[in-house]
Amino acid sequence: MKAMVPDITFEKADQAVQLMKQNGIDSWLILTREGSDPALPLLVGIRSVHMAAIFLRSNGEHLALTSVSDRGSYEAIGLFHRILTYEASMEESFLNIFNQLNPQKVALNISESDHLCDGLTQGMYLWLEKVLGRNRLQQIETSSERLLKKLRSIKTHSEIEQIQQAITMTTEIYQVVFGQIVCGMTEIEIGDLFVQEMKRRGASNGLGHPHGPPLVCIVRKGLAHRKPASHVTKPGDLLIIDFSLKLNDYVSDIARTCYFLPEQETYPPVEVQHAFNTAIAAIDASIESLLPNKAGFEVDAAGRKVIEEAGYPTIRHSVGHQVGRETHDGGTILGPKRIPIRPEVEGVIAAGEIYAIEPTVIQDNGLPCILVEENVLVTEQGPLILSERQTELVIIESGR
Repeated sequence: MKAMVPDITFEKADQAVQLMKQNGIDSWLILTREGSDPALPLLVGIRSVHMAAIFLRSNGEHLALTSVSDRGSYEAIGLFHRILTYEASMEESFLNIFNQLNPQKVALNISESDHLCDGLTQGMYLWLEKVLGRNRLQQIETSSERLLKKLRSIKTHSEIEQIQQAITMTTEIYQVVFGQIVCGMTEIEIGDLFVQEMKRRGASNGLGHPHGPPLVCIVRKGLAHRKPASHVTKPGDLLIIDFSLKLNDYVSDIARTCYFLPEQETYPPVEVQHAFNTAIAAIDASIESLLPNKAGFEVDAAGRKVIEEAGYPTIRHSVGHQVGRETHDGGTILGPKRIPIRPEVEGVIAAGEIYAIEPTVIQDNGLPCILVEENVLVTEQGPLILSERQTELVIIESGR
């Protein structure tokens, strides 16, 4: 049965065991109902329907307590040493199992700052507190945030392969769509081209509705996170597309900028080209700085400096973020250092993490804005660019 299951499930379980051993934790308890914990698919490879308790154990003997109807899903994984079921209520069965295991330190998915590590709901925590007793729980509980951030962030070989496939497909779709865009199309019409290509390939949008369009934004209409509108492209327009694609539960996040070249022009205006060159230089600086053991804010500073020294307003968002199962995959963020301290930007970059790098030229009042975003793997030997870089403006000739 184990051979039928994707390698990722077992790779992540092995990672979890090692992290528990390193942190002196003998049990990692995931309590979930109706898929309430976003970490469940990553940790055990399924989305449980009914209330369930999953014990990941540092000795590798993982255990699940689930409803009778959900049992088959857990058996199909082949991950668990034991699978127990309950009929109406799992309270008594849970307490019996817990007493048998008698864990001395239990990790729970609780976090004050990272929503992807905060999967234990308040109701489920109160249930746990009632079953075990407040004093007993407080003596043995600890947050799994440190473990879960590393588990999400540091990609296994199989995960890197899956993300690379999503990136490659994203690039293919961009190439097809660029060949179909003509001046006079609306943002909505351009967005629909991406939706059609995703459906054709069995992929979905990695951010928002599965069959929704990417961000498609005519700069003179304001650069913002908004849905494509009925705004019509015109000669001289800059068009920004920010596209996250999900394939087999893993995502890409790649942005590109186009220029609609008027018939009387042979190349973009100086101010447009300068803004584009600045964004590319900022990406170069950010990628060069993306090294193990650096803090997130150090990489942000490298890209931000290029934008500011070129005379543009400072970036309104972070220079980069991690991608994986989510478009914004938590963990270390490449953002500016601020007071009060933000744990995410103080985090240390590690080999095996994949970042979307996006230092952006942002201006108001229709002035040139440029967003180019690349996906980069951190390695001990240096950053490895996984996406096919944009180094020139995509030109859409108005007479096409």
